[in-house]
Amino acid sequence: MSTIDRIRVGARTAARRRSSRWYHVDQWPPEVLALLGAWVCTRLLYAAPIIANMAGQQYDIGTLYPTWAAELAQGHFPWHDDTWQYPPVAGLVFLAPRALPFLSYQTAFGLFMLLCDAAILAMLLVTARGEGRSRLGVWLWVLGLPILWGLPYVRFDLAVTALAVGSVLLMRRSPAGSGVLAGLGALVKAWPLMMLIGAPRGRSSRRSWFTAVLGCAVPAAVMGMFFTHEFGFLGEQGARGIEIESLPGSALLVAHLFGYDSVIQYTYGSFQISGAYSGQIATATLALSAAGFLWLLWWRLRARVWTPATTADAAFTSMLVFVTTSRVISPQYFIWLLGLAAACLVFRTTGQRVPALAMLPLTVFTTLDYPVSWGQILNGEPVAVMVVVVRNLGLLWVTVHSARALWRSTRPEQVLPAQG
Repeated sequence: MSTIDRIRVGARTAARRRSSRWYHVDQWPPEVLALLGAWVCTRLLYAAPIIANMAGQQYDIGTLYPTWAAELAQGHFPWHDDTWQYPPVAGLVFLAPRALPFLSYQTAFGLFMLLCDAAILAMLLVTARGEGRSRLGVWLWVLGLPILWGLPYVRFDLAVTALAVGSVLLMRRSPAGSGVLAGLGALVKAWPLMMLIGAPRGRSSRRSWFTAVLGCAVPAAVMGMFFTHEFGFLGEQGARGIEIESLPGSALLVAHLFGYDSVIQYTYGSFQISGAYSGQIATATLALSAAGFLWLLWWRLRARVWTPATTADAAFTSMLVFVTTSRVISPQYFIWLLGLAAACLVFRTTGQRVPALAMLPLTVFTTLDYPVSWGQILNGEPVAVMVVVVRNLGLLWVTVHSARALWRSTRPEQVLPAQG
């Protein structure tokens, strides 16, 4: 090829790159435009009324969170409040809306959560580009989150989900950055530290865990310089009992239908059920959580094959194990599960396709549980109780299926040889 021909090819390539800039919306793939359109429409339906204060009084962002923010603004955590059960950096999430004093707390908080929602969408879209990737996960996020109605925008779980999804998707590109996000997320709601369970062995794993420790230690130290009682949440978290929506809680609700003497009361920020042997059952759930964590460590020691999807798959499985064996299952936990399921599905090599897609019907049952049938559940009505039981049985099945798929996908004898 002559010099002139090379110049012409270079000029055409440069022109093609200039014409394909991200801001040239008319050149975006039709599927991306459809995803963005669906996101805008669904968020207008569920997020906009909350942001515009047209959804009625919301207890969390109308009363509870502003009260916490007021105390935090005075330099101390609400350690005397049994509903405060969150690590130190969560305080910054509740303080953030006060940075916009010209807006009501509810409006500012809703905007903040909508921004986190958009950040997750953007991360999924960027990761879904290229060979071996899929936009199925983006569709799951866009269409799955609205099943929870307005709940994601009145709780703070979108913020921690954004950190967790970012940590998972960043792992292969920047293990250090992934660790920082996981560590920071752990200081908001603890569980994002589990995102590193599937970090590839070797240097990537060491770097991610090292920066995760820094991501925990440095912000915690800084928070300690400006706030008091930053670790007061530990006592409240440890004192929690069996919440009625958890697996053992739903079992006790069924037992109550057959004469089990129990009491449902609001304490430590949730409705808990107590009766004979409930303390021992709560202890047993902690033992199951510990057993699940040990299984995850055993899986990691035995795993031999890492695909581009393994980090996301392991994070999703670990979250399912954590949620299923927990004493507490709140509806906002499904924000976490939907985000991690979406992260799995952007990789065509994922082994979690069935469990990830199963999040859609399980989220439907979660919304039927809260808020649709919530009053009937508290009254112990059989049909409403069965809604929780079906959801929890489905969650248990999905967890077992996910764990089995994760094990098989990382064992060399389960990997088929390349064809052709």
